[in-house]
Amino acid sequence: MSASGHAEQSDALKADAIFKLLDSGNLEKNETYQTYLTELDSLISKADTQRQLRLTRARCWAFNALKEGQVDKALAFAQQALNTPNLAKYPNNKLDLELCQAWYTEQKGDVQLALKSYNQAINDAYALENLRLVADARGMRGYLHSYQGNFTQGLEDLLTAHSLYQSLNLPAWSRTSLYEIATSYRRLGDYKSAIRYFKKLKTSYIKSKNFDSANAISVSIAIAEEERGNLERAKILFEKGYKYWKSNNRELEQATVAVNIAGTLIKLGEFDQASQYLNEAEPFILPTDEAFYSFMHLFRAQIYLANGQLPQAHKSIAYARSAFDRVKNLRGLTLLQMVQSQLFLKEGKWQQAYYALDEYVKLHNELDVKRLSNYTTEMRTRFNVDQIEKENQHLIENQQLREIELAMLEQNKQQQWIIILLGSVLMMIISVFAYKQIQKNRLLSALALTDDLTQLPNRRYIYIKAQHCFEEAQKTDRPLSVIAFDADHFKLINDKFGHEVGDHALELLADTCRSLISSTYETARVGGEEFLIVLTDIDKPQAFEIAQSLVRRVSENDFSAFPQGFNMTISAGVACLSSTDSKLSQLLKRADDALYQAKSLGRNQAKMS
Repeated sequence: MSASGHAEQSDALKADAIFKLLDSGNLEKNETYQTYLTELDSLISKADTQRQLRLTRARCWAFNALKEGQVDKALAFAQQALNTPNLAKYPNNKLDLELCQAWYTEQKGDVQLALKSYNQAINDAYALENLRLVADARGMRGYLHSYQGNFTQGLEDLLTAHSLYQSLNLPAWSRTSLYEIATSYRRLGDYKSAIRYFKKLKTSYIKSKNFDSANAISVSIAIAEEERGNLERAKILFEKGYKYWKSNNRELEQATVAVNIAGTLIKLGEFDQASQYLNEAEPFILPTDEAFYSFMHLFRAQIYLANGQLPQAHKSIAYARSAFDRVKNLRGLTLLQMVQSQLFLKEGKWQQAYYALDEYVKLHNELDVKRLSNYTTEMRTRFNVDQIEKENQHLIENQQLREIELAMLEQNKQQQWIIILLGSVLMMIISVFAYKQIQKNRLLSALALTDDLTQLPNRRYIYIKAQHCFEEAQKTDRPLSVIAFDADHFKLINDKFGHEVGDHALELLADTCRSLISSTYETARVGGEEFLIVLTDIDKPQAFEIAQSLVRRVSENDFSAFPQGFNMTISAGVACLSSTDSKLSQLLKRADDALYQAKSLGRNQAKMS
């Protein structure tokens, strides 16, 4: 090859190495990112369409959303890039640009449009089987859902993104998603889990000498401690974080911590000091940064209220409400309504105070609904996690094969003749891979249908089995019964004795089922402390007798291996196939209703539908 050919190949390899670094998420300073973009511009030939498009994608993500005017510029750039001729021929590049546009749309404040774009991007990413874009899109949507108070949906997206980033060996993005998972647990009210995740992250950052990130995690722990009620502990952690950013001349980060400290000081009744921190923060907190801008004005309103400056309090409430509304922050709006109610009360405006308090109650109830989900809701609306894992595994395998294929094509652009020599070797590799894949798939298939804790079949397996039994019973006109049961007051067991004891209790419950229920019938764990038994050729009286025996056996178990004061009972619901059942869900619903009847009548008993 010519010297020019060698140079072009060398530049392409160097460009790919830079792209890999940019994609890794390890670059924190925007100036360094821009330097790499400039270098890429000199390395990539204008005729190299694929790398030029990849450079365009990198430029789209390079705008600093924290600087005034940059979000508008980013949106204009993204729109122009999406109008590039023939972009439709490169769907992965097009989708990444659309995702970039959606993210800046969220930063602009149009969260509804951003959420709609994220939903579409996730569907398209799955269709393209692009693992990285699936992780990015679900991570962004998960953050938005969590911030808005949709914790179940948020955690589902974030846990999926975290799993995918780990599979892709992207530790920086994996840590980012883990941070958002911890934050979601904090917002959900599970402070113990949140702090555990935060401390794990902090240790990781300290080991890698990333002290800026470690300090940011300390601030997050402080927020969790404040919401947990440990105000003095939170104050100490906030002050340490504030001093760290101040000593490193990081004014924006210093300002964000100042807003957080103010919230803690207000709860401690230290209003003057809280006001000083907010004065320091205000020049650096822009309206485009809704998260801190909204709470900064909410805290201002509380201080004004405490000092009797009521007109100023109303003004701050208006600023805060506008920012909370833009991002649909239900949690923030709930707090705001309480402050406004207190403000009206102080002014003697009783009717307005009542309306504000009534709205607070409505928002608080709505937030509780989003925080809490019961078994029936999960059965009807929750996304199938097993299906997510199956799709993720499929994407991982396909992406690995695609990467091998692309690497081979790139390597052989100027050495086509090598393909003939590699053909036989490749066939051997594929044969070995296929053999190992078959073995792996068999193992994964077994694991996918088994609950890891109890070693009973899981929900996915029992539903498939129950559907088969249901159809068979309808054809042969033979009886079919189901028993739905769960542990009574299981949350109290976890809260009083710890999750490890709770896990042992579930194992004991599974062992009790095995000893009582014949292997001819199917018993499975379908969620948390919830179980389902499918009894073929068993009519309702027999099924009810089995359920009563199970209730009695559980209550009479030997709990001597458990902590003092531990006991456990179950409630069960029994249903038998009837001529009016056209769907399996109808049979399961009746069993579920009978279970709830047993609960409402005092628990530790079985009821028939």
